[in-house]
Amino acid sequence: MEKRKPLHWEQLEDDFKKERSIVLFLGAGIDFEAPHGVDYSWDALLNHLLSYAVMQLLPADDMGKQMADEMSSSAKKLIKEMLCEVDENNKEVLKKRLFGLEEQIDFDFRFPRDVKATIVKQTLGNEVYVKLIQDFLYGRMEKKEIEEAGKNYVDYLNNKTAIKPSFFSLFSIADLILRNRNIRAVVTQNYDQFLCDAILFLKNYPDYKSLVKEVREITPNTICDWKGKIDFTYNHLNIYHVHGFIPRYDDIQAPKDNKIVLSMDEFYEDSRNVYSWQIASQLHFLSQYTCLFCGLSLDDYTNQRLLHYVKGKHHGNLYYITAGYDDEKKKIKDNIKNRFHEKNGLTVLYDEQGYGHIYRMLGELKYGKQ
Repeated sequence: MEKRKPLHWEQLEDDFKKERSIVLFLGAGIDFEAPHGVDYSWDALLNHLLSYAVMQLLPADDMGKQMADEMSSSAKKLIKEMLCEVDENNKEVLKKRLFGLEEQIDFDFRFPRDVKATIVKQTLGNEVYVKLIQDFLYGRMEKKEIEEAGKNYVDYLNNKTAIKPSFFSLFSIADLILRNRNIRAVVTQNYDQFLCDAILFLKNYPDYKSLVKEVREITPNTICDWKGKIDFTYNHLNIYHVHGFIPRYDDIQAPKDNKIVLSMDEFYEDSRNVYSWQIASQLHFLSQYTCLFCGLSLDDYTNQRLLHYVKGKHHGNLYYITAGYDDEKKKIKDNIKNRFHEKNGLTVLYDEQGYGHIYRMLGELKYGKQ
């Protein structure tokens, strides 16, 4: 079967050939298909957080089982342990308990995500709340596993394997950045540093450097507060974590002004402060640059509000990467959503052949007349 390009793809290729300055807007979808089947979606994160909050809120008799009291005590003890130093011998045991606990709970709260997050924050408190997110992100994903995924990605590019590697979307984005110097900045709603890990690995991996003629010698620069040192020189790539940044356990801690945006009150405060660095930087990029949205559902009302503000006033194209599969019912829903996005000023790049195909095409985009 012949591989087809999505509608408007030539327009995006033309923007790269004409060396348009491009900013990437990224969401949780770029962490899709992580190693070992780890789910990094927002829903998975909230279920992870809620499992601990529920244990604090529900007494044993409400659950109707004697084991509930044991689980509740286990959760409380585990949370206390997380705030203390854990020696190396107990670290692996702690991780297994941490990620096994939520699997014992079966619940379905019909609340929006920000309400669920608010329940977690109010129940567990700020310190535990952020610590749990950190463990969700990095408790099952060490740097060596990302590096292994990177090696598999390069083998896939070199046709050494036909199996699509883990973190394919993540490494396709890193590949896109390293091949094209017209990508000036990244705006991400993710808390993690996986993209930074992927860029640094590919940049220094000999097999990748032998495959790509010209690899950008760039250093990712994390921006997560208004005091962040922004560097627009060609050897730096500013990555704006507009919803906050949570580093790995052993890495340098995020600044004190770093604010995590997930719960209801955090979204309200973020929306009210129209002069915040998060809002100002996004509006600047959306109005002045060609932008490419990847891994985002655009259901978030903050995204919709910002797109509304720049509608008809932006100087570059606003591209939205999305994909579907051979499912007629889903195609109908996708068409309705895509028309909505087009009416709001986005150029939709919809690929019926799936996300794997469109992210592979992203990695092949070329800057200038290469």
